[in-house]
Amino acid sequence: MPLSGIRVIDLGRVIAGPLGPMLLGDMGADVIKVETGKGDGLRQQAPSFSPGMGGYFTTANRNKRSLHVDLRHPGGGKLLRALLHSADVVVENFRPGIFDAMGFTDEVLARDFPHLVVARLSAFGDLGPMGHRSGVDQLVQGYSGLMAITGSAETGPVRSGVAISDVLGGLCNTIGILGALMEKKASGRGQVVRTSLLEATMSMLTVQAGKYFASQQDPIAEGNHHPAIAPYGLFETSDGQIQIMVARNEDFELFADFCGRPEWKNDERFVTSGARSINKNAMRAVVAEAMVEKSTDAWLTWLIENDIPHGPVLSIQQAFDSEQAKALGMTVEMTAGDGTEIRSPRFPWRFNRTPAQVRRPPPSVGEHTEEILAEVGLGDDPEVRAALLQLEE
Repeated sequence: MPLSGIRVIDLGRVIAGPLGPMLLGDMGADVIKVETGKGDGLRQQAPSFSPGMGGYFTTANRNKRSLHVDLRHPGGGKLLRALLHSADVVVENFRPGIFDAMGFTDEVLARDFPHLVVARLSAFGDLGPMGHRSGVDQLVQGYSGLMAITGSAETGPVRSGVAISDVLGGLCNTIGILGALMEKKASGRGQVVRTSLLEATMSMLTVQAGKYFASQQDPIAEGNHHPAIAPYGLFETSDGQIQIMVARNEDFELFADFCGRPEWKNDERFVTSGARSINKNAMRAVVAEAMVEKSTDAWLTWLIENDIPHGPVLSIQQAFDSEQAKALGMTVEMTAGDGTEIRSPRFPWRFNRTPAQVRRPPPSVGEHTEEILAEVGLGDDPEVRAALLQLEE
């Protein structure tokens, strides 16, 4: 597998921290999830497959082994140092300053673990006036500008339907890790890689940021319509709704005829894609009037025949049950150690020679503690054993 032989120590919590190590595990890395207290807080987040196996938790923790230890205990610190010596990567998303207070400053890491790639993920970064503040996904969506362009004039700012800043933070963290691992092949040295939910989210504003920088005008929420291309969005039909994108001028001419509005082809507001962008509100309004005159099936038949981008809005259930998702194998099924059957989304890429695999279901808390201790030679160390945690029945 692409990352066979790479060991990752996962000190992450919730979604952003654990997501990256899971993706590395999907590609073959040996991922050790270090859990303290009662374990990762998402284990208990409803709904659950079984006690300690929350649905949220399972989406970020397959292909990992779990070690349950009190990191505040001297034996826990001793064990963590042994794990870092054995590893290639460590991922942490503590509040800035916590990992340093545990004795793992950048200077100590460079001195004692020069081989190690250290991925440090935070909410707002470790610099500036907010550098040491804690934060969560929705707050970052607000600070990043993302919420201001999500929703419509009627709804006001709207959060994304998923914890998008958490997910982007985890993905960007993973990209940084892979880059540092590639550089390590040349230099033989690890390094600290930092990112934050805020940096990840703002870097992904892409076209909206480009629109602002080029015009110096703040983009606004456009609802279910594209901020520049028109018509491109969700429209009502006589018996439902459908999404369309009519961007090319030749497609627009065909579209105008099918709508029964041939005059659009000579209307200065609509004759080119640039004109339609400038006059997007007018374009949306007249398209809405035309589309409601025909049924969804009539639109689908015509759009398919003319190879014009279109599609429905599916529920989560409908999306995973769709023939396309089934063809791609977007649902993975696993059986946990206690027999619990688990389903979750599949990894997002396919390698043709060295495929990603689900090798382990999400672990129960401390499921692999003893085997990990044996691997680092601390199975009989009394100080380390005193730091081990046991869940109360």
